[in-house]
Amino acid sequence: MERIHRLRGLMAAEGLDAVVLTTSHNVLYTTGYRSVLEKWQLHEPLCAAIVPLDADRPVVLAIPEANLALLMVQEEAGKPDRAGEIRVFDMINFCEVMRSADPAAAASTIGKASAELYGERVRGRCEPDVLASIAATLTDHGLDRSRIGFDDLRGMHRLDSLGFTGSDALETLIRSRMVKTAPELEAFRRVGTVGDRALAAAADALRPGVSWDEVQFAVADAMVRMDATPVDEGAMLFGGTFQGAFLPELFRTRGDRPLDAGQIVILETQGVCEDIWIDINRTAVIGEPTPQYQRLHDVLRDAFLKMVDRMRPGAFTGDLARIAHDHLVAEGVPVPDKLLVLAHGIGHMTLEFPFAYPAQGRAGTTGFEIEKDMVISLDCLYFGGELGPCHMENVYIIGDGGAESTYATPLQLMGPR
Repeated sequence: MERIHRLRGLMAAEGLDAVVLTTSHNVLYTTGYRSVLEKWQLHEPLCAAIVPLDADRPVVLAIPEANLALLMVQEEAGKPDRAGEIRVFDMINFCEVMRSADPAAAASTIGKASAELYGERVRGRCEPDVLASIAATLTDHGLDRSRIGFDDLRGMHRLDSLGFTGSDALETLIRSRMVKTAPELEAFRRVGTVGDRALAAAADALRPGVSWDEVQFAVADAMVRMDATPVDEGAMLFGGTFQGAFLPELFRTRGDRPLDAGQIVILETQGVCEDIWIDINRTAVIGEPTPQYQRLHDVLRDAFLKMVDRMRPGAFTGDLARIAHDHLVAEGVPVPDKLLVLAHGIGHMTLEFPFAYPAQGRAGTTGFEIEKDMVISLDCLYFGGELGPCHMENVYIIGDGGAESTYATPLQLMGPR
């Protein structure tokens, strides 16, 4: 499998014999496993993946025994897991209850299939918890005294009695995930169409008198009908009110005040579809924009396109902000320093930076080298006060010839006219 091959190459370069993964995004990346339990956002992991460096050893997925049937449900839905071996453990007392015999219960097809799957793919016994399952896996595969990377150092510290040499492998996993496989790239193209349609739903909902909340409800409804999950209960990242004033640059505040003619509205549509983040952004005006604001938007668009033209293998994302800033200066845009440019990887998470923790601080602005088959979201926000904010964002697949947008929505000023 291409993902595991790339990851193993990075592991070899860092001298790791195996990686132990307990964050849901990395388990999904390496095994294809996902469940509703990860959406509970508990403080402890309820799944794990162990990836050995040796290609003759299997990729192991550890899950609660009660979730075993979920693997068959996923496969029937066309999303089979990619693990070579399954390990199981108890989750509170759920698994114990599931194992209890019930003479009155009718035999089920999924129960029969689960028993067959257990016999074919599950190794070892049902362990009392996820850490015990990881420990048994490492020991059974002769990795207990090896060099092991962890994406959560809690596991490393709790399992140190196994005698391994442990290290932080979170950055390694992010760097592996930054370059996508061919199936992932095709999924981004499909998800791009969903993003376009969700943004169109937002634009269609805009009109004088409608509230920001009503716009968000319309977008959330459209996304759910396309099997996409909105970012949260709001579906739109920007917009809201503060002390009665509509402020499009606020993050997720309630907005029940009607939109008025002339208002600027930031349409940032976010959510997840096919385990991939949607991240598309356009700016709209309720009614006709002023000539001055239309020019500001067009200048920002041209700066955006200049940055896109530089997004090629071997280029450096840290150079993009300067390109856009210089264009705003040349065009006489007031306070060009109010321009924010952010180029980031995107995939199972909305922000992926190939830096060591804490990458979400200032390190995220330093930039990284662009590689072929990376998928990069280019985010361009201008928050100058004279004319108002302006914002646009697209997600791009990096090819040999440059950047391919996954979204087809034109980079134009939107809104009812």
